[in-house]
Amino acid sequence: MNETLVEQDPGSTVGDAPVNSMMTPPPATASQVVVPAQGCSSCSAPVARATAQAASDPWVYVIGDVDPRYPSLSVEKEAMGTMARAKVTGLSNDAALHSILGMQENAYLVREMCFVLLVQEVETYILVPRSPLDYPMLVEACKTERSAVIGTIGPVADPSACNGLTLPYLIFDVIYNFDRSALIADLPLPKGAAEQKFRAAAADIFNQIVSLAPSGRFMERAVAFLLMKDPQFYQVIWDALNNNSQLTSVETKPAPVTSPSQNLVDVMVTTTDRGTGVQTCMYARVNLSGKLPYVVNYWQRCIRP
Repeated sequence: MNETLVEQDPGSTVGDAPVNSMMTPPPATASQVVVPAQGCSSCSAPVARATAQAASDPWVYVIGDVDPRYPSLSVEKEAMGTMARAKVTGLSNDAALHSILGMQENAYLVREMCFVLLVQEVETYILVPRSPLDYPMLVEACKTERSAVIGTIGPVADPSACNGLTLPYLIFDVIYNFDRSALIADLPLPKGAAEQKFRAAAADIFNQIVSLAPSGRFMERAVAFLLMKDPQFYQVIWDALNNNSQLTSVETKPAPVTSPSQNLVDVMVTTTDRGTGVQTCMYARVNLSGKLPYVVNYWQRCIRP
């Protein structure tokens, strides 16, 4: 796996449609502006509600790390005082903050905090729950190694919202919290595979492929979804590795559709035999028409012209 090269070939084609490498996602032709709605004291109105302005794909499926931030000095001072009163001794700064945010009596402080999603250690989104009942998801996400966040893209935050950060809001509906080792350990073992060897290869696959979905938008959503939800994705690559091949590229292209309402994407995995140089391509078709992706056609050979 240390020889893996993820290639970009904008000029290549599969069928009649151009191939787009996940290394450079195609620019959006339209965007959706999502304006967080103001909560009210007498109702349970969502803190964030999407307001669409002519976009075909406003959704996000992204894998990253959730980091709590102090939006202002006053919130930081309040948190410091809360830690002192709670006597959270023997804990690091991060652990102490996570501890007090998890206490029910400090729910008001959770609502004051700013939660930033880092993708590959890059600050990418400011997370906002669609419902105020979902703040506990953020607290739990701060305690875990990785989080897969599904939601809707929003406008860029004002610098005053999160201590100077000007990032897009991500209004989330669900957060799947996990650590990589547990995700890999839950993958079904291919028939005849040595477990230790397969788990090590799967971890390598995850680390390389997750870098191809830095924003979790547009066709990147299909890659992030397969990494999280499709064990066959790992097995297809493992079968090639186990037969003296190497991973050459992971690409996406719009799939042929009969209805303009369908947003189907083909995720193609190309491997190359180390001895003969012969390439093999396998693809799965993912439906991205809604916020929650799903597989339409499971893995099969690509049809090359």
